[in-house]
Amino acid sequence: MKNNNLITILVATVFGLLAGAAGALFSGFYLGVNDSSLAFSRELNLSGYGALSSNLVIRDPKKVVVNQDVKTDETIRDLRASLLGVFVKKTDKNAYYELANPFSQALAATSDGWVMAAWPKNFQKTDIEKIITDFVVIDSSRKTYKIDKVLADQEKIGAFIFLHLQNASGLNVRRLIPDAEINTGQSVLLSAGRGSFFLNALSSKKASETVLSSDIYSQELSLAYGEEARPSFVFNLSGDIIAAVDWQGKWLVSPALDSYWRSLLKTASLRGPYLGVNYLDLSAITGDDNLPAKGARLQSNGSGSAVLKNSPAEKAGLKSGDIITRFNGVEINTSNNLSVLLAAYSPGDSVDITYSRNGVSTDIELELSSY
Repeated sequence: MKNNNLITILVATVFGLLAGAAGALFSGFYLGVNDSSLAFSRELNLSGYGALSSNLVIRDPKKVVVNQDVKTDETIRDLRASLLGVFVKKTDKNAYYELANPFSQALAATSDGWVMAAWPKNFQKTDIEKIITDFVVIDSSRKTYKIDKVLADQEKIGAFIFLHLQNASGLNVRRLIPDAEINTGQSVLLSAGRGSFFLNALSSKKASETVLSSDIYSQELSLAYGEEARPSFVFNLSGDIIAAVDWQGKWLVSPALDSYWRSLLKTASLRGPYLGVNYLDLSAITGDDNLPAKGARLQSNGSGSAVLKNSPAEKAGLKSGDIITRFNGVEINTSNNLSVLLAAYSPGDSVDITYSRNGVSTDIELELSSY
C-alpha cells in the first residue's frame, strides 16, 4: 500500500512539472514573445508591479554592485592609516594634543619615515629651521614622532615640506598612480585635514602652456564642483594618490611626486630628472602644414632658449628646431607627452633620444642630470 502511494506521488509530481513547463511555453506564445525558450530561462522583469515601476531586473544574483557611498566610506577609513597630523610641540607635561585639530596634515611618502606635510602658509628659511624643534608628528595609532630633517623648495613643490620622522619605520605608503590612469570624469577624494574629506571629480586635464618645459610635469588638473579644498591631498576612490594641492592652489600631480619620492629614497633630497629643453607639443596644434602631426619641436618659450645652456640636451648636440620623435623608444604623440615620459626617470639615468633635423632622423644617448 505504501509503495502504491509513493508511485502515485511521483507520477503526480512529474505531471505537475510538465504542466508548469507547458503553461510557461503557452503564456509566452499568447504574450507575443518570439523567443521559443521557456519563460524560466529569461530575465525576471518586475516593472509592472506598482511600487516596482523603476524597471528592476534581476539578471545575475552572483553580481554585487557596491554603492559609491559605501566605497567612499571604506576608502576614507583605509586612508586614515596613511595620514598623520603635525602639531605644535607641547612644553607643559600636563598638556595634551587634540588629535582632531592638527596644525597641518601630512601624508606618508616612504616607509622609512619621510612624510609630505601640507603647510598652511608660506615659510622662510628661519621657519624651516624651527620646525625640527617646535613641532611633532602623530600617526593614526597615536604614536608621536620627533622630526630630525626638513626639506623644502617653494619653486619646485610650493608650500609643501618633507619631514623625516626620527626612528620611524613601516609607514603606510599609498600608491602614486601613473599619468595614464588620471582621467577626466573620475571621482576623487580630497583630504583637507581635521578629519575632513570632500568628494569631487576631475573636470579637465590639459597642458599648462603652449610651449612646455621638459623638466616640469605639463598636465594641469581641475575639479568639476567648486574650488578645491586647500591645502589637500587628492585620491581616487581606491585610495591611490592623484595629486597634492597647496593653500595657494599649486597642484603637484602624482608623476611629479613620484620623481621626488624616489629621490628621497635614493639620496634623501628633492632631485628631479633634468633634460633641459623647451618644446612645442605638435600633437596639440594644427594649421602649419610644414610641421609633422606629432613630436616635440624644440623652441624658445619667450623667457628661455629652446635648449638650455650646459644642459644634458645641449651637451648631446640638440638644437632649436629639432623635433624629438622618440624618448627611450616611446613615440612622442597625443598619448605620450615628453615631460610626462621624462618624469618616470631619475637623475643619472641614460636614455635614448630619436630626433629629426631638416628631415634627417638621428639617434643619440645621453645621461640625465638633476633639476
